Amino acid sequence: MLENLSVHLDTALRLLISGQEFSEIPDVATYAEIKDQWSVGCRDSLEATIRDGDYGPQHTEIVDYPKNAIAVRPLTRFSARDRLIYDSLVFDLASDIDKCRNRSVYSYRWNHKAGEPLFWSHSWSLMRHRALSTLSGNRRLLMATLDVSSFYEHVDVELLSEDLYMMAKNEAHVQKVSNFLRRFQNINHAWGLPQGSDASGILANAYLASVDQFLTQQRLPFVRYSDDIMIFDESWNSLRDVLVSVNRIFRARKLSMAGHKTSILGHEEALNRLRSAEEASIDYGVKVGDPKARLSARTYFYDTCASEVISSRRLKFSLNRLRRLGDDYAVSWCLDNIRYIADAAKEIFAYFAACEHRLPEIESKLTAFMCSSESKSYPYVEQRILRYFVRLGVSNELMKESAWKILDDRNREEFPREFAARYLGRCSSVADAQLLRHKFEGEAGGGMRRALMIALYESGYLSKRYRRDVECSIPNLRWLCSYLEKNPKIPVS
Repeated sequence: MLENLSVHLDTALRLLISGQEFSEIPDVATYAEIKDQWSVGCRDSLEATIRDGDYGPQHTEIVDYPKNAIAVRPLTRFSARDRLIYDSLVFDLASDIDKCRNRSVYSYRWNHKAGEPLFWSHSWSLMRHRALSTLSGNRRLLMATLDVSSFYEHVDVELLSEDLYMMAKNEAHVQKVSNFLRRFQNINHAWGLPQGSDASGILANAYLASVDQFLTQQRLPFVRYSDDIMIFDESWNSLRDVLVSVNRIFRARKLSMAGHKTSILGHEEALNRLRSAEEASIDYGVKVGDPKARLSARTYFYDTCASEVISSRRLKFSLNRLRRLGDDYAVSWCLDNIRYIADAAKEIFAYFAACEHRLPEIESKLTAFMCSSESKSYPYVEQRILRYFVRLGVSNELMKESAWKILDDRNREEFPREFAARYLGRCSSVADAQLLRHKFEGEAGGGMRRALMIALYESGYLSKRYRRDVECSIPNLRWLCSYLEKNPKIPVS
């Protein structure tokens, strides 16, 4: 068991670090000290923790991450220790779970040869291609679409545990996963599966296996990605009856169907939903360097933003294509509307990074936003802004003032405070560095102490004596202290 666990811990670490580029809430140092110290004691320590049974989550932050301008979803922010333990335990079960996966299910598939989950975007594209192929093969087909309201939040851990015992060979690991999830629910204002990890997606696949089996028995073509399901038939009444039956299965699983996302579409409407000829044309033009692609991408972006309700999917698509073209057409609009499109923060700041010739305007408007009273309501945007400035090495007094306000406010979420500390460490005076040390000694939370320790190091105010004192006094920072002893250049994803 321990041999497999070691392999799964290695996989969990590699995916955690490589996934920082796509993470909704990236780590302040991309877990650099964990990677550096992994083979000299860190992995062995985690294995011993799991073996001894003390593997429940120790520090969890539930973040209200935006789905659109108003709605949010509860994203789980684990410590590195907790995330690696959770992922590795689930990865140990993933192969058995995937063997029970219906071939029409595309979400969080397991690469049995590589021993890791497949990257989501490829599987998502395969599902849509399969749906299009099904529709294209029969012009009489209709398509029913449905998904679950707040799916991950309403997964019943006890029911899931019973499912896993049926699917997986390693009962001891099933027990560990179940215990971890129970403790996660007992110590947080959260329930169901932690959101933000591929491991949860693997478990979620198992939870809807009964729906897959029912649809297979009905001999209806269908595809599923997590709780997003498409079902095909020539009869509207037949599809309606199937939806009613699926809803009964959902209720038995303590789930409810999302009414506003449930519909039966005609053939052409279904094709249009799945295939945007305009998007396909733009995408192809960008790939082959068509001189008309720039105008097409700009027009698509303009039309998207002119809609009464802006589609997050369309916005992300257009920003990614403008980024690949190196076109700064959308920079000013994004800066003026950043608080309303925070769900596209990853795409926005990747786009800004490709338009660094507009840095003076970007710096000015982002600084103005940070100095406004509104920024506090958007901690995920604050974090992205501070991370952007850290990466570029941009420093100005107004941003420093804003960073100090964020760091001083212990009522704020930790993740923007961590990047505020790192930003201040990068541009601190001697007096600033002395104050950062004072903040470090006054913090109780391990995450903030870690960020402030990094800030002290980058400020040049971390002596060997003080680093050794910290290593002896605060066990949770020993890996970081050993890493900093090597005088590294700490990365920013």
